Order: sequence, then structure tokens, then C-alpha cells
Amino acid sequence: MSDRREFSRRTFLKVVGVVGAGLAVGAFTEVACGAEPNKTAAKAFVPTALVRVDPDGSVVITIAQPDMGQGVRTSLAMLIADEMDADWSKVKVVQAETNPALYGRQGVGGSSSIRGSQQKLRQMGASVRAMLIAAAAKQWGVDPSVCRTEKGKVINTATGKTLDYGSLTAQASDETLPTGKIALKDAADLKIITKGATRVDNPDVATGKAAYGMDVKVPGMVYAVIARPPAFSSSLKSVDDAAARKVPGVVDVQKVSRGVAVFATNTWAALSGRDALKIEWTDPADPGLNSASIQKKLAGAVIEHLPMPAGSKVVEYSVDFPYLAHATMEPMNCLADVQEDSCNLWLGTQSPDRVQAEVAGDLKLSPDKVKVNVMLVGGGFGRRLQTDYVHEAVELSKAIKKPVKLVWSREDDMKNDFYRPACHSAVKAAVDSNGNPVGWSVQILESGGGDSDTFGNPDIPYDIPGAKRRYSGVDCGIPTGPWRSVEHTFTVPTSECLIDEMAHAAGKDAVEFRKAILKDDRLKNVLEVAADKGDWGKPMPAGHGRGIACFEGYGSYAAHVVELSVEGNKINVHRIVAVIDCGLAVNPKGVEAQMQGAATDALSTCLRAAITIDKGGVVQNSWTDYRWMTLDAMPKLEVHIVTGTGNIGGMGEPGYPSAPAAIANAVFSATGKRVRRFPIKVEELA
Repeated sequence: MSDRREFSRRTFLKVVGVVGAGLAVGAFTEVACGAEPNKTAAKAFVPTALVRVDPDGSVVITIAQPDMGQGVRTSLAMLIADEMDADWSKVKVVQAETNPALYGRQGVGGSSSIRGSQQKLRQMGASVRAMLIAAAAKQWGVDPSVCRTEKGKVINTATGKTLDYGSLTAQASDETLPTGKIALKDAADLKIITKGATRVDNPDVATGKAAYGMDVKVPGMVYAVIARPPAFSSSLKSVDDAAARKVPGVVDVQKVSRGVAVFATNTWAALSGRDALKIEWTDPADPGLNSASIQKKLAGAVIEHLPMPAGSKVVEYSVDFPYLAHATMEPMNCLADVQEDSCNLWLGTQSPDRVQAEVAGDLKLSPDKVKVNVMLVGGGFGRRLQTDYVHEAVELSKAIKKPVKLVWSREDDMKNDFYRPACHSAVKAAVDSNGNPVGWSVQILESGGGDSDTFGNPDIPYDIPGAKRRYSGVDCGIPTGPWRSVEHTFTVPTSECLIDEMAHAAGKDAVEFRKAILKDDRLKNVLEVAADKGDWGKPMPAGHGRGIACFEGYGSYAAHVVELSVEGNKINVHRIVAVIDCGLAVNPKGVEAQMQGAATDALSTCLRAAITIDKGGVVQNSWTDYRWMTLDAMPKLEVHIVTGTGNIGGMGEPGYPSAPAAIANAVFSATGKRVRRFPIKVEELA
């Protein structure tokens, strides 16, 4: 049951690609699942599964997607509330129960939550507003056309009279939900969207009232930790648990699918009991499996490049990217209570419907017998799309016949992740005598499931004749999975650094070179804004440099300019300018936070953090050897939001891919040497 079921990139794309697919039907059902109990619920106006208006004028909006710090509960509620013309100060946001039959897909990932449902949610809010207007018009005996709404009330434009939404709940309940489309607000008429709202969870998070998976307690529960093998291909050979059972607070020790579980009355006792175990593991299948051998295996999968035009100036090299851990602030945990005919779960997850379906299958229960209580998530970045920790908790509860809270330590989390794949990029490109690009052959060899073994779509925003890319996976025995921006974490730095080298080979400015071949005007505009805000072209002291890069994906457009200096073997980043066009910025505060977080991730993975493999297992243990950026090390970070004309784009992923490339290109600007390996070390520059 606790097998390490891998949520692959391909599965990830299938799931996040249909987020909200069932929303149009499910959300217009006459129930308010997930809304908090209300003594006046019988008098409330409940037009959809996501909206309830109470007689006191408060509006309860139920959000079906989990919040892992991206602020989705706030942004999705804003979409409904604005089209409703609700009074935002009277809006309360609650988490939906897990019920895909009612809500459709409830997962979050791929920057899909808002862009996948924004039209439906806005339409829902507009329909609710229409029902409230109709109710008020009947009460006044006027045509609905003479009524308008504003901040939680209906206004009779002929008389100036007003009716609060709360006073209309009974009459509005008799109205029929409109079946056709209702005109949405023009951008100029928006009152909540684009104005910048503080996240609805912030007060509880700041005061410690917010409940994460790690916070939940239920009567009769015990705590558990698992001793897992040090290598991914090892398994349990033998265990002596006599000393562990003598640790005060330890109540049981059992062999389980992934190793040995220690059950106790508190986490400290469980961890102490685990430390007291005497365990022998089988040897790994390949004791020599390490980072160097993996890199060699990836490089060995490179095939002959596409030919470059005769007489052209050729750029050819390779670059390596390491495995990366998700390293969420809250390690994996799950509280499971398995009964004879039901199962209750409390956890932070990015995919509650997947959890429900898989656990129901394991226990041979119908999904409605598995209740998934979705808590606030202390970081996901793709890690909590996986369900391995859930299956472990279910297995433990079933074994001991009690509610069990499974807790992973930081070391457990670091050594048993589904990592961002390691990658070897081999590139070859060319410019002609006039400095125009005439060749592009890129090979991406990643230690996971690649799409193809042949050259195909280059997947770049540039118009380069004959451009082709080969994207292939090489099985290296290390579990991998989606990480913030998935494959773009290495494909975009590969292409954006190559574009920079081509510009240098052509003797052209890096910005002008890109602008001449960019295919999309929105991306070109974002690049120009970044260059302007980032002081591109202005003189810098010796040893200092600027780098630039851009990215198009997830329906959004981003660019970064990085200023840094290199002193000896130390890289000092002084300033990052990030520009984003995500169409309509639903919550600018959220957009800014996402861009800041993504830039921090980029700095960390460019300058500090990497997962290394030795003897078939992970070397790193915690923040001490998987080093992330700290506040004192952060540079000046500016975020500029460009209001686009297209549909709303995603935000979780787009802020990362171009940042590492901009950092690497800035290193070249400062030193005249190129980056050939991440994280960047000055002594390894080429």
C-alpha cells in the first residue's frame, strides 16, 4: 500500500490540464458543500455549490482547490465576489470537502487553478448577481434593467432605494439560475479583481490559528515514523527492535512496506525509538550509482547533432543540471483513521481527489467512504501531487487499528523525495556572416520520462530556420516528479543561455538579437520592459555584469534582468528585475509574491542547492547541506506587472525559468566565462 507511486510528468499534465473540467455542471448544484455550519442556513440563499448569501449579508464562498501558499483561495474567491458585486469585507472563504463528482478536478499544479476556471467562476458570480437583481426588481415592482449592484446591495437607479443582499435571500432563493451567458464586467468596472487583496488566510497564519496537516489531532491517535532504506534500491534485511520498544512512549514497532514503523504517544518518542532500532538493509542494486555516473550516463545518450549550414559560425557545448528536492517548509505528513467501512484522512495535498480515489481503491471502499480533510499546505511545488506518504499512513492505521499521524522528519523528506530530474543538455547552433541565426540543434537528456528520442519541435519562442529539439528520458534509478515549472527548469536555461551565446558570436546585443527573432509581441514587450527597468546597456564597474532572459509558458510571459559581481570565487547578486504579463492580474499582491518566490528558488538552485547521489541514495540531510537563500543574502528584488490583453495566465511556474538563465548570462557578462554546470561555481566556468 505504501509503494512509491510516481506521479509522472505525463500524468501531471493530464491531471492539471483538466482542472475545473467538471466545474460548470458541479458548481451549479443547489448545495453548499464545504461551507461552515450556519444557524440561519435554512433562510440563506444558496444558488451554487460555491456560493451562499446569509441574511446578515455575509457571503460564504467555498473553494474547491487546496492552498499551498500560492493564495489560490483568495484569488478564486475574488473572481466570484467581484462579478457578484459582493462586499469583500463581508466575504468568508472556506475549504470544500473532497467531492470530484460535485466540483470536478480539485487538484492544483501547473499554474492551472485560475486560468483553468476563471471564466466559469466569473460567470457564476455574474449569474448570482443577476438572481439578486431579479429578486429586488420583483420586490420593487420594476424591470431589472433599472437596477444595478454595488458592494453587496441592489440599487434602484430610478428612486435611489437600496436593498442589501442579506435582505433578499428568501426572494432570491425562488429565482432560477440563468442558463445562458451573462456579460462579464469590463476591466474598468472591476472593484476587487486587480486591486490587490491580502490573503484571506493571513490573519490565522500570522497568529498561529491556521491548521496545517502537522497540527491536526484526533482522540486516540498515535504518532509514527518510518525507518527507510538509505538507497532507493535497498530493502529491509533484518531488524532488532528490542531497544526501541524500551523507549518511554513507544507503543509498537512493525515491519511495513517501506521499512520499519515505530508507533508512539508523541513524535519525540517515535523518533527516539527509530534511532534505537538496529537495522540491516540489503545492498543497493548498483552500489556505484552516484552523481558522476548518472551524469556520464546522461551524456552518453547524446546522439549526433543536426548539421549546421556550411560557412556559418558554430556554437557547441553541453551543460549539466542536478537533481533538486522540493524541500517544502512543512515535511510530508498525514493523519489516517482506517475503520472497517470507512477512512478519514487529514493532510496537506495538491490532489485531494487523487488521494480519495487511490485510498478507496486500496481499501476496496467506494470513494464517498473516504473523507479527505484538506488542510492548509505548508509548501507543495509539485511534491504533494504525489501520494506515497498518504499510502504509508493508511497502511500504518490499518495495521495498528488506530488513528495514526505519520510524520516525516526533515531528513526523511530530503532523502525520499520525487526529485526534479537531473539533466544533460547538449547544444549546437549557428549564425551566418550577417549575424543571423541559421541553425539550432538542442538535446535534452533528463533522468526521467522524456517524450521522444528523435528531433522535433524546438519549443522555443524564436524564429530560427530548421530549429529542432530532442527531448529524451534516461532511466537512472532515482525517483523523479514535477518540480516548480517542471521541465522548463532546465529547457529554458538551456535555450536562453544558448541564445545569449549566439548573440555574442554574432557580435550583437543580447536584447536586440532576441527582439529580431521573437515570434510573440507580448513576449517582446515584456523583454523590452525588463531591459528598460533593468537599466540594460548602462555602464557597470569592472567585475560586474548584467544578464537577461525571457520565457513564455502557462499562458504568461516573463523576463528577468540580473545584476551581479564576481569577486574571486564568490558571486554576489545585487539586483533582480522581474517582469510578468499574466493577462489580467487577479491579485497583484499574489502575482508579486509568486515572482519573488520563484526568483528566490532560482537564486538558491543557481548558487547554493543541489541534490547529489552516492551509493544509490541521497547525500543531503537538511538545510545545512541543501542550502536555500536566506534573508540576509537576498538582493534587491523588483517585480513589474504588465497588464496584458490576453486571457488570464498562470503564476506559480512562470517566474522561475528565465531567472537561472539571466543569472548565468550575467556571470558571463562579469567574467567573460560561461556556465557549464549548475549550481554555478566560479572555478568551474568555461
